[in-house]
Amino acid sequence: MARPEDPARRRALVAAAAKLFRRYGYERTTARDIASAFRVQSGSIFYHFDSKEQLLIAVMLQGMHQFAAAAREPLADAHTPLDRLRALFYGHLTALHGGGDEQAVVIQEWRKLSAPARRRVVRVRDEIEAMWRDTLEESAAAQLVHGDLRLLRLSMLGTLNWTLQWYQPKGRLSIRELAEHLLIVFVPAASARKSAKVSGRSNKDQPLRHRRRG
Repeated sequence: MARPEDPARRRALVAAAAKLFRRYGYERTTARDIASAFRVQSGSIFYHFDSKEQLLIAVMLQGMHQFAAAAREPLADAHTPLDRLRALFYGHLTALHGGGDEQAVVIQEWRKLSAPARRRVVRVRDEIEAMWRDTLEESAAAQLVHGDLRLLRLSMLGTLNWTLQWYQPKGRLSIRELAEHLLIVFVPAASARKSAKVSGRSNKDQPLRHRRRG
């Protein structure tokens, strides 16, 4: 007989597990630990999930969906390759530092998934990678980035993910400011475009006589 689902209780269980997986690691966290944090008997966890790995998959999927949503939403309002890159940087950092623990678990515990479990999560990861791949291809066509785009994508995401180790959202830089600084590391042209916006004039805004020089 199928188990009746309680979506709110299931989400709360996933959030409790994510907090422990992030703090102590997946392998060191037991079902008893999760049950204690959730204030239920150990066996109650398996009413919702068949195994601890199934719970990890649920945490990972939640985190991946948050990454995808955080990228998709700002991309909808971006109209140039540079703006789309900026949106991806900002969206990824927002999901990583402005959400729950699930996104951190995706970064920290990815290798703990078995091959069959990983295939389920990869479907969502592929959607995220497609957004990055398409944006980088557009940026390369616009001469904003150069070289091996796959390597560049991995380097960008690796740098963004590493901020999990040192960035403090309540510190000197806001998430948006951090995104801008890191974007400039990979796309130096972003600094010039930013300066033009700050000055109130882009190349397009310059008087015609200046643009015709040379």
